[in-house]
Order: sequence, then C-alpha cells, then structure tokens
Amino acid sequence: MTLDELRDRMRAAHIEIAESRLELVRRLLTDALRPIHEMDSRAVKTLEPSVTFDSRRSGG
Repeated sequence: MTLDELRDRMRAAHIEIAESRLELVRRLLTDALRPIHEMDSRAVKTLEPSVTFDSRRSGG
C-alpha cells in the first residue's frame, strides 16, 4: 500500500492521522491486509448469511 492509497482510505473513512504517523500506519495496515491479498478467493467456499425467521407477531 502506498501513502497515497492510505490517504485515500483515510478520506473515505473520514479519519485524520498525524503526518508523522502515516508511515507506521501504512506498514501496519499493509501487514494486516497481506493474508487477504494473498488469498485466492476462487478457492474459498462462499457461505450465505444465515436467515432467521420469527413467526410470532410483534405486540403492536
């Protein structure tokens, strides 16, 4: 991840990080996202979210 990509993410998330901390945050975020970037999503079985149903009427 480049510093420009980090700044784009900061803008999208509406957060501010001190300029002196950007390189540290960039390295931490790059390390944290590495397993996701290395994963082959085609080899991972997709799971649908669990749907729940409550047949009781709400008291309203």
